[in-house]
Amino acid sequence: MDEIQRLSELLSANQRFEEQKHQRFRDDLTQWNASIEALYQQVEDWLAPLVEAGQTRFEYEPHLAQNKGYPDENSPFMTRRMCFALGAHPVEFVPDAMGPKGQVSLSVSGLSLHGQEKYSLQLDAGRRDWMLRKTVGVKDTEPLAFTADYFGRLLQGVVPQRQG
Repeated sequence: MDEIQRLSELLSANQRFEEQKHQRFRDDLTQWNASIEALYQQVEDWLAPLVEAGQTRFEYEPHLAQNKGYPDENSPFMTRRMCFALGAHPVEFVPDAMGPKGQVSLSVSGLSLHGQEKYSLQLDAGRRDWMLRKTVGVKDTEPLAFTADYFGRLLQGVVPQRQG
């Protein structure tokens, strides 16, 4: 009977572990969504003068992010993508997946001549500031702080420079 009692204790301990693991996952998911919403709010704040001048507007679309553990429609990573346009150039923020390996892809139409440049934002655990990483082909640049000035310079790359 001692072994049956031991089995019961093992099962109870395993159940507690699984419940804690699921709770951590739910907490991480909530934190991930909150960090994305904070990023979107930050970008909206930065670009508020453009919205007020009627030069752009923000739109949001539902988005189901995925990762290796959840590669399909069963993914629990329900979030939204943020879109706006600068003239004829759409800009999209698309959450890829959550967690320490999670990121938000930044797509700016017209920024790269050959489509070789890709941008992504990462928020490392324990950090408050998003970092922007540029990838050209297979080579990554050092991540830089994603600031209003840096983002403004990046977006200026799609606006024709007119002398005048």
